[in-house]
Amino acid sequence: MSSKSDFNTLIEMGFPQNRVEKAVKATKGAGLQPAMDWLIAHSEDADIDDPPTTAQALGGPSSAPSSAPSSAENQGANDDGEIQDGEQTAQSLMCNDCQKLFRDAPAAERHAIRTQHVNFSESTTAIKPLTEEERQAKLAELKDRLAEKRALRALEEKEEQRSKEKIRRKTGQEITLLKEKHEEQEMKKALEAKKREKEEEKKAKAKIMAEIELDKKNRAAKVDCGAKGTGWKRYCILAIRQPEGGAPLTRTFQADDRLTTVIEFVAMHRQGAFKLMTPFPRFGSLGSPRCLDVVSSCIRSQLRPSACLHHMIDRQIRP
Repeated sequence: MSSKSDFNTLIEMGFPQNRVEKAVKATKGAGLQPAMDWLIAHSEDADIDDPPTTAQALGGPSSAPSSAPSSAENQGANDDGEIQDGEQTAQSLMCNDCQKLFRDAPAAERHAIRTQHVNFSESTTAIKPLTEEERQAKLAELKDRLAEKRALRALEEKEEQRSKEKIRRKTGQEITLLKEKHEEQEMKKALEAKKREKEEEKKAKAKIMAEIELDKKNRAAKVDCGAKGTGWKRYCILAIRQPEGGAPLTRTFQADDRLTTVIEFVAMHRQGAFKLMTPFPRFGSLGSPRCLDVVSSCIRSQLRPSACLHHMIDRQIRP
């Protein structure tokens, strides 16, 4: 079949002229079936409906004859126009593996690529043009193949969208998990920092308390060592001034004498309830024997080596 016949057949099948021209040009006029295969394979191309880039004469043969008929061929025909034995020309190509006929070499090459068949030979059998019924059958087959391809393409697009949606959801879940993990780590760090701060504060307080306690022990040790030192440190001289004036009551006490001894000494010389107080610093009050509540020694009351006490009448305490 000529390129013009193939072109008209494809136009009658309903293909746009631009597509038909491209198909015939791409297949180099190999025939109807290769053109239909090309149209199906390139039906989804973005530029399928663009005009052809170069003009092509569709009505004539796809290429000019390579050479003029040889003289032997010109002499091969007798006056009656009959072809003698051995003068037949090849009308098609046959695949010896599957016995299929092809109009030209490009069609045979495509078949070889598709089926991996390698045995081809020339054939004098001419491929008959398609009848109207065959064209309609080809058209129906082509429509079915196009519909099948579109359905397959739609299914692939749907599957691709589904895959993208899965990836999007998975990515969103991973991002959410990463955010939650990051927040959890930050919260854990904050709690650990707060815990360390409390521990450091506790250690600092314990250190301060230990230093205070050590200082107390050192002072007490110094006092005890002073009490056990030289002779003048083992006694204290107390002067008790009278509220009405006059000479104070004076007596020397041992450093380890308790304050009750001092109170008993004053009670021997004074009547009634009284208080004994240091002028500065104000150590506290020393009551009569009825209200004895201080049993510390003189050395611990900081009355050594000498001190002055004021005798004050306590009107709230009645004998």
